[in-house]
Amino acid sequence: MSKLRVVRQNEYGAPRRFDDEERMRLRQKQIEKRKHKARRAKIIGFFSILFVILGIQIAIKTAQTNRIRQEVQASKVTLAKLNKEKEKLNDKYVDLKDPDYVAKLIRYRFYYSKPNETIYNVPEGK
Repeated sequence: MSKLRVVRQNEYGAPRRFDDEERMRLRQKQIEKRKHKARRAKIIGFFSILFVILGIQIAIKTAQTNRIRQEVQASKVTLAKLNKEKEKLNDKYVDLKDPDYVAKLIRYRFYYSKPNETIYNVPEGK
């Protein structure tokens, strides 16, 4: 038979008795609980670090994507302005090929006149 010994008193003051086997089982359970707690802490720590790293990477990629989208939008606006300017210049180019338009333009801007023609400068007013 195993030996009994008093370890401590219970909440009512009565002695509590454990035998050696039961004490060893309780000790083994405590050790296992500590191991599980340590393993759980390691796993939680690992996944926490992993999620933080992945979260940072996602945030960086999102910021880069937004910056690139803004650059594309700005480029589209610039392209639209340049296309309008190109259309205007093409229209002027086509007009300058027309000899009647060129003659009118030179007469208007540089006050050229045909022979026996008098030019009067009339101020435009209100």
